Amino acid sequence: MDKLINYQKPAEARLFALLLTFSGGFIDAFTYIKCGRTMAAAQTGNIIFLSAALANHNFLGVVDRLGSLIAFILGLAMVSILHAHLRTDYWRVVCLLPILLVGAIIGFLPDSFPDYLMVPAVSFGLAMQSAAFSKIEGLGYNSVFTSGSVKKAAVAWSEYYFHHDRSQRSAAFSYLMIVICFTLGAIISAQLLPFFRMKTIWIATFLILVTDSSYYLTKKNAKN
Repeated sequence: MDKLINYQKPAEARLFALLLTFSGGFIDAFTYIKCGRTMAAAQTGNIIFLSAALANHNFLGVVDRLGSLIAFILGLAMVSILHAHLRTDYWRVVCLLPILLVGAIIGFLPDSFPDYLMVPAVSFGLAMQSAAFSKIEGLGYNSVFTSGSVKKAAVAWSEYYFHHDRSQRSAAFSYLMIVICFTLGAIISAQLLPFFRMKTIWIATFLILVTDSSYYLTKKNAKN
């Protein structure tokens, strides 16, 4: 456990990064499948789908993707605001509260609940999660989409194997674990969604709650 949690910099702990990344993949797959191929966090995909919706004069498709994009941007801005104005060392704990609240509520909603209302709320929460926890053992990563981590994993492994740069070994392993966790989260979400419907999101919500609580306790114990 000590190897997974850095007690000097708990926000960068490997365990927390892996749990949040699993949850990020889980929720992104949930919204993609449940909400008409609208992604809560992967805005590259949303921009492509937005362009296609515009070309096909699909007004509802434009609204869904644009809402997600705007909410994601607002979520990132909110983290900056909280970090600047909250006079507490536990500001990251607060940043995970929106996605916890949204996830808890969604599990009670009917399948017919409008996507254009649900997805932006999820996007806002995931953006805050992404910005608040953005490093794994000193390395930049993203817990809510994985294209950057795939690139960094490939580069790090290439440097390690082909250029014998041993300093890249730890980074390569960390990024590989990030990619695997994101992928597993997405796969498991897709498999469970037909059975548990809207309540599926509670699994990721629970894992984020565990992360938030553990981070708070770790931070508190480190100060004592």
